[in-house]
Amino acid sequence: MSNLFLGLITLAFVVGVIIFIIVMIGLRGAIKGLKELVGTTERSIKPTIMELQHTLQSIRTLTDNVTNVTEDIKIFSDSVREVGESVKHVSENVKQISGFVENITSSTVGEVSGLEAGIRTGLGVFFKNLFSGK
Repeated sequence: MSNLFLGLITLAFVVGVIIFIIVMIGLRGAIKGLKELVGTTERSIKPTIMELQHTLQSIRTLTDNVTNVTEDIKIFSDSVREVGESVKHVSENVKQISGFVENITSSTVGEVSGLEAGIRTGLGVFFKNLFSGK
């Protein structure tokens, strides 16, 4: 019985070694395939990463340009605001001058009317005295 038991143990050991060898060969093939996959992935990712870096640089440049344009628009807006304020001041000055001219015109019209009435009355009295013989 001990020979039979020893034979079974040896047979089990040999079968275990054969299974181990088969598993190791399969594992070796799987590792080789995995290395090829990693190499292929690495080769395809490198150009993608470089393109991504170029895209990020382009986005950074675009962002800088947008910032510059925004600053220019702000400066333009400030200039337009200053022009608006200047126009407002000019308009106020024109209103003041217009009021001043209107006052001068009103007083001049009054003076001219008074002068005209005085001259008419004076001429009327002069001609009346001249023709009446006094």
